[in-house]
Amino acid sequence: MSIIILKLLRNSALGVLAFTMSISLSSANSLTDMVNSILSSHEDIVNAKKELEEAGRDVTDAKLAYAPDLSVKWEGGSNDKDDAASDSQIDGWDTYDWTYKQKIMDSGATLADIRNKNLELDKQELEYISARNDLLIEAADAYLGLIKASEKLQASIEAEANTRETSGQEEIRVQVGSGLTSDVLKAKRQLASAQKTVISDEKAFNSALYTYETVFKTEDPDVNSLTKPRVSPDALGMVPDSMMETVNLALMFNRDLLISEMDVKIARNDVITALAGFGPTVDGEYKRSFKDDASHTAGSHSEEQIKLTVEFPISGIYMDMPGYLNDRSALDRAINDHAVKERDTIQDAKEAWQEYANARTMLSYSENEATIARELLSISQKEREAGQSDAAAVLAAEETLEGALKDLSEDSMSLMTSVYELLDVVNMLEPSMIEDTRRVGTFNTSTQ
Repeated sequence: MSIIILKLLRNSALGVLAFTMSISLSSANSLTDMVNSILSSHEDIVNAKKELEEAGRDVTDAKLAYAPDLSVKWEGGSNDKDDAASDSQIDGWDTYDWTYKQKIMDSGATLADIRNKNLELDKQELEYISARNDLLIEAADAYLGLIKASEKLQASIEAEANTRETSGQEEIRVQVGSGLTSDVLKAKRQLASAQKTVISDEKAFNSALYTYETVFKTEDPDVNSLTKPRVSPDALGMVPDSMMETVNLALMFNRDLLISEMDVKIARNDVITALAGFGPTVDGEYKRSFKDDASHTAGSHSEEQIKLTVEFPISGIYMDMPGYLNDRSALDRAINDHAVKERDTIQDAKEAWQEYANARTMLSYSENEATIARELLSISQKEREAGQSDAAAVLAAEETLEGALKDLSEDSMSLMTSVYELLDVVNMLEPSMIEDTRRVGTFNTSTQ
């Protein structure tokens, strides 16, 4: 929003009403549309997809260790043998060698490597989901943060307009002899405070605007096109019913905990690989050669060779021992890290559930508070007109309404983000759950 528009809104209650209606009714840039736009092109997502593809190729590469090693070799040239018991001269000779090599056994090293590559692939899939959900939540925070900042600015502008009107009315009462100069001064003092609040909220609005531009890689967005999302029924259906259920789901499905568990399995496989360095290897080879005038022998013939190689690495007992001990130590560390991660996951699950429960309760109270504050201001204004109360009551009601509207906006956004973060902790958040695209309205936890 431009500074010109902000100045107009500051001085016009009518402008505030139009601004509010435009945000509520426009549907050009929904949260779903904006999130989908960056999920398809953001550098973090592109890189995560590439890493996932690379991990898949690593699995294939590991399995190919058991694939037949086939090769063909051709050699050709001429042979001259002089000053020998039997001289010979062959102007042209050639040989063709067909070779088939096969890994048979390496004491489990290759099998352990294949298991590790599969685990790395599974880890990368979880890492991709983490990158996606981190970006999803960041985008939602930016989108909702801009709406929150605009609503707070609206509340400040409306409060300034109301205070300005009250101040003018008190001045008129003094002029006609029915008012007190102290009431005028109180109104002017609160008007100055309201003006400072507008400036502060303009700064917060601009900060939210810059964050939105950075996250969505856009410039000068049309704030009027943002729509207030509703919590998706799919998301609400996946929200756990209690803290204990949240903890149990997190212990089963939390991505960081699953990755930690995979790290333990990878460390175990590394120990197996290290132990394989002390064991034998078995390889097979079949070779067939076709020779024409080769080896100083005129004529053509073929040769066939079948070979089985069994090798015992005697020096591995001392040369590979340090590496084996390091892998054992790495396994112990991985087990300890997993225990710590499990405790952290329990804490994160409890905090996520508590944040969601508090946000849901706070929003209910904020909605009631805003309704009561609006009614209180209306009654205070009527009582003041009838001479039944002083200006301080009206000013206090205006200030209460401003605070209630700002709390309502803050708690609305907190509820949305708490739902996202709770579902992310239990690894159930999907882009399709970002909002209810069938309806547009205020933030809530109801699908009715």
